[in-house]
Amino acid sequence: MKSFSFHTIWLTIKKYFALLLDIQSLFHQKVVTFLFFVFLSAIFWFFRALSQEYEDEILYPVRYINIPENKVIMNALPEKLALKVKARGRKILFSKLNLNLIPIKFDVNSFVTKDTKPDSLFILTNSVKDILSKELEGVEIMSISPDTLFFNFTTMGIKKVIVKTKYRNKPNMFATQYMINGPVIVEPDSIIISGPGQLLQDIQSIYTESMDIINLNDTITMSVGLEKQEGISYSQKKVRVTIPVDKYTQADYYLPVTTVNLPDSLTIKTFPERIRISYNVTLTNYDKINPSGITPHVDYNEAVKNPSARLRLFLVDTPDIITAVKFSPEKVEYLLTRK
Repeated sequence: MKSFSFHTIWLTIKKYFALLLDIQSLFHQKVVTFLFFVFLSAIFWFFRALSQEYEDEILYPVRYINIPENKVIMNALPEKLALKVKARGRKILFSKLNLNLIPIKFDVNSFVTKDTKPDSLFILTNSVKDILSKELEGVEIMSISPDTLFFNFTTMGIKKVIVKTKYRNKPNMFATQYMINGPVIVEPDSIIISGPGQLLQDIQSIYTESMDIINLNDTITMSVGLEKQEGISYSQKKVRVTIPVDKYTQADYYLPVTTVNLPDSLTIKTFPERIRISYNVTLTNYDKINPSGITPHVDYNEAVKNPSARLRLFLVDTPDIITAVKFSPEKVEYLLTRK
């Protein structure tokens, strides 16, 4: 059985025209007449070829309907079935050129039985052979590929997760001498997501789309979309984000160093005893800072681990409204004595 090939037909026609061009160079005055007969013979040959029987492949669209309730398909399924067919050339040609083929529908739920596992299913494509034969009248379907459609299901789930903000150019968000003035407000701060249970179990939060914000010098409120995740649906598409902004200043204090984890039997003296601490704070929060709440500390346990080293300075609790905390010096020498 010959295989129907448009490529072969096209090559044959090209040979006819190549021959024509060669003859044209020799017999220019007879070109028009010769062209007519060559073209006419090509048409006759083409229609004769279409009347013969061939074997070829036709791609037929497919759709999947009525998925079992509360289930979602996890694996990829073919969008078209490959049909190996036998028919006259014109039938195959018309089938290939038919752009309005009605997709064959697989009613997935109708194949679910009591013996079927709830997480898997298979369907033999040969079950729709008769339907396809009616659609492709005059075409004999020899085989269908794939011969089996496999479905892997998972249960749909829902979950409430928090929304986090994401920025594209965070180092340049604020104008010179401006900074954030409190927590960023997201409304709503959490959303409901739904999708395959296997995917939901690893999702604890959803991010906004990257916000491209630069040179902020005032509080801003904007509507922002949510970053999409494959196979996951959201209860809403956007959230409102408010970024509070205020001008800041630098505060400086000279404060005594305090020691933590020091035994009652010992005393410690640091050199220097007082150090300079600086930080940035917005103008609206400047008066809210009590210097006693930002006392620099050293840790006695660090001295035990490495007696010869200088001790690192740190804050026990850093207030949320200050940033860029610096100590000068960053480490101090010390002397331990018994009481």
